[in-house]
Amino acid sequence: MKPFSHPLHPLFQQLNVGSEVWWNTVKKIGSPLVNLQKNKALCTFVWRGPEPKESIFVYIDIYSQSSSIYQKWNRFSHIAGTDVYFFEIELPLAWTGSYVVVTASEEAPETDCASTRRSWWQTQLKQNAQIDSFNQNKFYTGHLARYINQIQLENTKSFIDDCPITRTFQWSSQLCQQDYLVDIFISHQSAQEVLPLVILLDGQIWSRELSILLEIQHLTDSNKIRPAVYVFVHSLNSQQRQQNYGCHDAFSQALVDELIETLLKEYSFVSKIDITLCGQSLGGLCALHSALLFPTIFTSLILQSGSYWWSDFSNSILGQKHKGNILELLQNLSHQLSKTTRIYISAGTYETDMRDDALQLYQQLQSFNQVSFHTFQGGHDAVNWRTDLLKALQKTLSL
Repeated sequence: MKPFSHPLHPLFQQLNVGSEVWWNTVKKIGSPLVNLQKNKALCTFVWRGPEPKESIFVYIDIYSQSSSIYQKWNRFSHIAGTDVYFFEIELPLAWTGSYVVVTASEEAPETDCASTRRSWWQTQLKQNAQIDSFNQNKFYTGHLARYINQIQLENTKSFIDDCPITRTFQWSSQLCQQDYLVDIFISHQSAQEVLPLVILLDGQIWSRELSILLEIQHLTDSNKIRPAVYVFVHSLNSQQRQQNYGCHDAFSQALVDELIETLLKEYSFVSKIDITLCGQSLGGLCALHSALLFPTIFTSLILQSGSYWWSDFSNSILGQKHKGNILELLQNLSHQLSKTTRIYISAGTYETDMRDDALQLYQQLQSFNQVSFHTFQGGHDAVNWRTDLLKALQKTLSL
């Protein structure tokens, strides 16, 4: 999966590279340009600069696949005398993932200082991440990058949802002193049936940006999962998300004492004894932390690519008694989790450290709990989490 130094796609062999006719062809085909060869896909990402004489710096981060952006910059090459910039890389035929394109007025710092590189890149993600106008899939937003583009090599259709959200309301948390937007989706409703409750952190991803509502409804209608009430809690900006999800007792308590209590009062058919909490990355850490604080509330956890390395317990009673990250805390606190709690743990094949941490968590819990460990193709990427999340829901809500 190494990048190439020269264009390989047939479009770059034409004599009119960079002309309006050429760019119209690129727009018609869509980005990335794909050249299939046996069991691999040679992908060419194309970017149009402002004009041939004006030089810019274009960088790409292909989530979960390329080398870490902090170790090696993936910079587009420029074809002299044109407004054409390109970056080529070899990917598996069925690759599904996402990428961020950044246009910068300055060259990325060539330094070994990781903090300097990370700081520069995070600034670019917030200010200069761009929508790839040639990509025919739906873009979405991230906690750092303002725009993230999709790659669907096997299926070029983006995720489109036709199922309406049942209700949207504003949850004003007194404990957190913050307002959260909440979407609710009820897959089936019967007067005689008590429905399990599924709470998804970073919910805007799953109810709106990369919506799973259509798949949930299909799985329900085909009797592959039980009908349920799905609650999508929208996260705030990156700093507020870090505070809420980063082992902050007040947020976990607010989930239990405010949000869940409100739902139980307003929906008499919601189960009090079948509640699932789902989270990805820092949200996965938050879900595990919440279960440690309230072991009798959450009957199931779905933990995807959890940020278990996080070690800021300044806002948690747990950290006042024990030091280290949550994996180290669990060596002394694992007994606090209910033995009946079902725990689905997963991580991507390209997530080295996070995959190892997830496996360690599984090993710590498997001896006394209903816990399973899974890997999925890809890495720290919402597009990859999406497929795994649907599998997790099938396992958790199976009939």
